[in-house]
Amino acid sequence: MTDDRPVLLLVGDETGDHGGWARLHIERRYRLLSVHMGDGRQATVPSSARGVVAFHEAAADRALSLAESAGLPTAALRTVACHRATGTRGSTPYGEPTPDTALTAVVVSMVMDGMPSPLFVARPEGEAGDIGYLVEAADPLLRRASVTEAVRTAHQELGIRGGLTATEIHVAGRGVGQQTACPRVDGLLGTNPLLRAGSLATGIDYPLVWADLAAGSQPDLTPRRNSAAAVRFTGSGGERALTTANLDVDELPGGIWEVHLITTGDTFSERGSASPTVFAVAVGEDAAACRRALDLLSGTLRLRHRQQPMEPTERNQRRTHA
Repeated sequence: MTDDRPVLLLVGDETGDHGGWARLHIERRYRLLSVHMGDGRQATVPSSARGVVAFHEAAADRALSLAESAGLPTAALRTVACHRATGTRGSTPYGEPTPDTALTAVVVSMVMDGMPSPLFVARPEGEAGDIGYLVEAADPLLRRASVTEAVRTAHQELGIRGGLTATEIHVAGRGVGQQTACPRVDGLLGTNPLLRAGSLATGIDYPLVWADLAAGSQPDLTPRRNSAAAVRFTGSGGERALTTANLDVDELPGGIWEVHLITTGDTFSERGSASPTVFAVAVGEDAAACRRALDLLSGTLRLRHRQQPMEPTERNQRRTHA
């Protein structure tokens, strides 16, 4: 039997795809063909190839180079690669955050032909070394005109043409005096944990959306769910490093859909770190249900830490969404 699915070229390893979640969704429509570019030779691009993807940010530059040389769509990869090159997508593209403007939310958008369409809102949460985000499909921030205008202007000023992005939203004040600033816009890969939470909350297949953008196709953005989802990483940061983690699966609380123990130094942990990190995903009818499930998760974990020396203030400037 022939496989008629169009081909997407996969550059790099799959360490960024926790549990193979993104691959599973992308392969519903596309056939992923791994490409090795480390030997200096030009990769062979089959005629059926529609685009190039990467599952880890470290491979974004190589993936972009291959897409450019093969004449395949580049906008989605370029947005990610530019973020990696600069460390931040522009310092203050739309408004200066002040001491009174704390990070309120992250707006995830789809960008086609330079026009961002906000998809969902992720609210940052974290305490005692845990970091994560909570997504509600009906978050009212999506309907706030000042937020959507700030997102549009930030993308326009940065020249972002395509892909999936995460825009920081800082809000201060109330009423007519309210100020909205977007000091940072990051490009997202289809494996980003924010997209997992967004998919579970809205029913929109965001890894597949990202793959469609990589292939230059129009994605399906029809919502099929109106619930809440949350992702949380435990064991990274603080004065103690997590050395071992074990999970009692039989004692998992209701509402927990997935738990992974990961050991890569990815975007949710210190760069270069190889210590284990617990990545959990909860789904519920509302934000409170997700919080309850994740708060109970600690009772099923057996964690062991060690003291770690603190570096200069750079450690306190981690970014968790890109």
